[in-house]
Amino acid sequence: MSAFKKSFTKESKILLLGGNGYLGSHFSAVLEQIGFSNIFIGSRKGEGARHLKLDICSPESVQLIREEKFDFIFNFTGQISRPIQACLLQNTVGIQHLIQACAEHTKLIQLSSVGVYGSGDFVDETHACQPETPYSTLKLVAEELIMAGMKPENRLILRLSNIYGSTQPKGVFAYLLRSGLSDQVLDFNNDGSLFRFFLHVEDLSQAMLSVMETIEWGETPILNMVGSDHFNVHQLIDLFEKNLGFHYQRNFEPIKPYDNMMKISDNVFRDLTGFQESFTLETYIKELV
Repeated sequence: MSAFKKSFTKESKILLLGGNGYLGSHFSAVLEQIGFSNIFIGSRKGEGARHLKLDICSPESVQLIREEKFDFIFNFTGQISRPIQACLLQNTVGIQHLIQACAEHTKLIQLSSVGVYGSGDFVDETHACQPETPYSTLKLVAEELIMAGMKPENRLILRLSNIYGSTQPKGVFAYLLRSGLSDQVLDFNNDGSLFRFFLHVEDLSQAMLSVMETIEWGETPILNMVGSDHFNVHQLIDLFEKNLGFHYQRNFEPIKPYDNMMKISDNVFRDLTGFQESFTLETYIKELV
């Protein structure tokens, strides 16, 4: 067993930046369920036990984080796309501050997006990135800053696909459900060929735990984690109609979508961990109403 595998223990001192958000709160719950006892949540509010008032865009947070000497920092921030100015600050100034805040032994896990690949037929982690939207471009900027500013044995980048789950407050599934219940016309700013991979948030939490238990730091700097379910917008709408009995009026714009990759391999992650999902998108849809 490597020194790294031994280091990720239930006694490890862990900071979840943005840990009270959608992704972070689910991962925190998984860690707590299996007995991790030294978890801290970093957020702008910083309310409650083991909650730290942190804003990585603020220089004051750098010293606070560094003084705590965390073993692992998971960065769940920077997931916003609007306003773009906030996204810009989180993924540039915020990342630079975070790099400065890491102690010598701290391991940083950065949550990124498969949107960094842009559009095409197939990619894996060895392919060049060609993002086509401001959000994906800024996620790639954050990656590049971390790759350049930290030692390989201290950093890991996880590129995620679309995440869904029972408590998700917004997104395409919330929109389809709300529209189906109200007979609202569906409006999309693309031609319906937008293609996405989907991973349940609880599967993601278990997948991240599996990675932390098996990965060798420095040997695999970037991992795709995309999920087995994949649909375009037309197929998603069909799935909702089939399982919930809705009949939608659809309105599409004759515009090709951006960041539209047709196949994304996450074989490296699956071969490393042996991970298999427990949830399917169709089962999730059936339980929405």
